[in-house]
Order: sequence, then structure tokens, then C-alpha cells
Amino acid sequence: MQAVIFDMDGVIVDSEPIFYEHLQRFLLDRGVSEPTLVSHSRLKGLNSRKMSQLLVDSYALDVTVEDFSAQLRQSYFTHLCSLENIPEIPGVAAFVKQLHTFGYPLAIASSGSLRRITLFLRKLKLEPYFPIIACGDDVKHPKPAPDIFLLAAERLGVDPKNCVVVEDAENGVVSAKAAGMKCIAYGGSLHNNDNLLAADLIVEDFEAFIDVLKPSGLPV
Repeated sequence: MQAVIFDMDGVIVDSEPIFYEHLQRFLLDRGVSEPTLVSHSRLKGLNSRKMSQLLVDSYALDVTVEDFSAQLRQSYFTHLCSLENIPEIPGVAAFVKQLHTFGYPLAIASSGSLRRITLFLRKLKLEPYFPIIACGDDVKHPKPAPDIFLLAAERLGVDPKNCVVVEDAENGVVSAKAAGMKCIAYGGSLHNNDNLLAADLIVEDFEAFIDVLKPSGLPV
């Protein structure tokens, strides 16, 4: 292992509860009477365009997918900027810092926008640890295609086979494996880990995982 590539949402930042709460308000404001009709599990791991397509179709909204996506992204970003605190995934900051101490180059590969990724890293004070970022706008084919992880590896200057990915969504795990990389899946306490079985390793607690970290690499 020569480098570690992290997903953002659900791996570094516990943004999903914030997003889904905001999404419900966003849909209610647009006349949707049952904003929870589309389950969160169907949205997990989708990029902005695919998520918007699913929502516009499911709720028969009188708006183009492009306009809906742009409005949702701007509305959500404005909401995030207003928050004083952003919850991180427990133990991930210490995990990141330990990897940094061991000298591993780190990168973010997330379907989110660059400004949102940067905002999260800044609010969590993790920006210095991630000089390399590959975002959804950088690639034509989103996860589960391997493009975003291959781009992150290219920017790191590391062969994909020597990269380890940390993911929490099925699409992300499939993407990492398609890129020829090892994958650690973060399950957490609320995840359905059956969707993560393609990963090389599933962890449910970053704090406990720190204890098995060695300078020679991760146990995958």
C-alpha cells in the first residue's frame, strides 16, 4: 500500500442525516406531500444528476433534471455554510492523522462538488491532510465506474493497484474494485453491510481500527 483514498459523505463527515433532513424540506417546499416516498437507501451513493433524475421521475416534478439538481445543490450548500458544526464520523480524524504520521499520501474521491468537499474539510480542520481531491465534476462517468478513483490515483502519482480506498456505499466499493484497488468499507452501526461484501475488509469502528494500523500498511 502506497496511498489511501477516502470517500467523503458517510466516511469522513456524517452528512447524511443533514442532507436527508434538508432534502425533505426542499421537496416539501416544491409541493411534494410525501417526501420520504423514495427511501434513503435508493439515493445512497448516487451522484447529483442520478439522484435528481430519480427524484424528478419519482415525484413527477414539473422541472428539468438539470434545474432541480442545480437548485438542490445550491440550497444544500447554503444550508451547510450556515451550520456552525458539521459532525464527523467517530474516530476518522484520528485515523486520518495516524495515516499521515506514517507518511501515506491521502486523497478524497467523492461524487460531491469541490466547494462542498472543501467546506467539509475546512470545517473539520482536515484540509491540510488532503492536498489531492477528485470530485464528481472531474469525471464523465460517476461511481460505480472506476473513473474517479483512477483520477485520484493519477493525481497522487501512485499506481492504482497500490492504493487502498475507504468507502461506505455499494457503488463506491464496486468503483474501487473496478479500479483495481483494495477497498475498506466502513459499515458503522446503521449500515446494511450486506451491500458491502465485495470490499476486502469491513470495519464498523474507526477508533478500534486505529489499533491495528502499522507503519507497513493497512491489514488488507
